Amino acid sequence: MDLFSDLGIEFWHWWILACLMLVLEMVLPGIIFLWLSIAAAAVGFVVLLVPDIAMELQLIAFGVFSVLSFVIGRRFLRRDLSGANEDDVSSTRSSLVGKTTVLTEKTTHGRVRQSVYGSSWVLKSDADLAKGQKVRVCGIEGNTLLIEAVKAEEPI
Repeated sequence: MDLFSDLGIEFWHWWILACLMLVLEMVLPGIIFLWLSIAAAAVGFVVLLVPDIAMELQLIAFGVFSVLSFVIGRRFLRRDLSGANEDDVSSTRSSLVGKTTVLTEKTTHGRVRQSVYGSSWVLKSDADLAKGQKVRVCGIEGNTLLIEAVKAEEPI
């Protein structure tokens, strides 16, 4: 007994599903429905070429095409969705280099977590610094701001 034999799914059913997935993609956050939509459209094309394909094989093809479209899509979108990179002058990360701030707590082993210009960062220095010390961001290492103490006579 064939579980899906009476459904009579045709290629255009898959294309309607692909369109519905695109609508969901526009309404809901994330990009998962885009990959499902691509997979449904691909299965619709396969059913157009081979109309006698069993429903079970259509569902398997949908699963395979979903995974493939997700993996291939992630490869292209992984770079950086924001369009900014660490060397981009307009990015928030690079704009912090050279900025000064005042420590709200003393550093322990040269580290402290603190909000800098609205974002929480781990600050790292070569030596322990006291609370209230004015520091300058001299670099960025991952999610850590490298800081150095600003001497009182240095212009800011």
